Amino acid sequence: MTLIRLTAAVLVLSTLTACGIVRDRSNDYVNAEHGENIVIPDWYKSSDVKARYPIPPIEKRTSLPEKYMLPPPPDATITILTENYVIETLDDQSWLLVNETPGRIWPSLDHFWDENGVKVTFENPRLGLMQTEVLGSSLLSKQLLSRINLGGATADRPLLIQAKLGQGVKRNTTELQVRVLDVKKGPQAFKEWSGLPGRQAAEQKLLEIISSYLENNQSYRSYSLLATDIGGASKVALITGQNERPYLKLDLAFDRAWSSATKGLNGAKIKIVDLNRSEGIFYLDYGREEESDGWFSGLFSGGDSDRPEYNYVLKLIEIEGGYQLVVDKKDGEMTQLEEMDILSLLLDNIS
Repeated sequence: MTLIRLTAAVLVLSTLTACGIVRDRSNDYVNAEHGENIVIPDWYKSSDVKARYPIPPIEKRTSLPEKYMLPPPPDATITILTENYVIETLDDQSWLLVNETPGRIWPSLDHFWDENGVKVTFENPRLGLMQTEVLGSSLLSKQLLSRINLGGATADRPLLIQAKLGQGVKRNTTELQVRVLDVKKGPQAFKEWSGLPGRQAAEQKLLEIISSYLENNQSYRSYSLLATDIGGASKVALITGQNERPYLKLDLAFDRAWSSATKGLNGAKIKIVDLNRSEGIFYLDYGREEESDGWFSGLFSGGDSDRPEYNYVLKLIEIEGGYQLVVDKKDGEMTQLEEMDILSLLLDNIS
């Protein structure tokens, strides 16, 4: 009986709505009256309204010249090495250059020792240093000695290996050096890294073996948070300031600094007219093609003989712990924009 009453009530309500007894109010807002404007009370201050995510103030501002041209974005491919694994040699030093950060190479190097039966007895991720046990205690480590042509090592001629990872000159790269050291019998303490090679031929061969291993085992590569800061800051940095000229800071010895600057100039396609290695000076011909009006103007000029041999000078200046690279103009005033243009090109191509 209750169901019948409910059904009847629904039918009656539907009929009344259809007949217009229940009025449609959906358009009442059209005839609504305008009210008075909202008045903000005096006690309310606009300063009380604060952004939920405020933008912090900029503490360091670089003053720009009155006429400033926005430089084009750097070529993203410049920072990529043509080869991911390269063994480089300068004088008596050799190292493996890898196109990855030290934090990714450190755990891979740990896996290399483990797979070759070599136990790492000392390691310091902050300094990027590893030192192995005396080699030859396992079959795998004996095989590694044989591969680096030191298979004759015995208990009477104990050998161990040191490895040093560091930041590469080019950004986001790693340099790996190794030392094969003759040691005395008995327990071994952590040895200070030597700047001179131990067994140079064996170390070169070991770098080749490690390079091949890293290249063939990329899928197993992980990242070490402990090794994030291996080698400290980048070895090359562009330093700018309001009251001083910009320069490239190179935390390198002279030979590496000179070699890196030469590679950077060649990579940036900046012509080296002449150089003085003993004074650390490069004489450069830069930007002349842009100043030329083309081949037509060359028909009525005296050719290259009418032009100076160089228009910029790049200098390596020794500072504490490394060198500065500064650029000067041969004639006329050197603007900060010109300095930044050349130094930025070098930074993108230096290695």
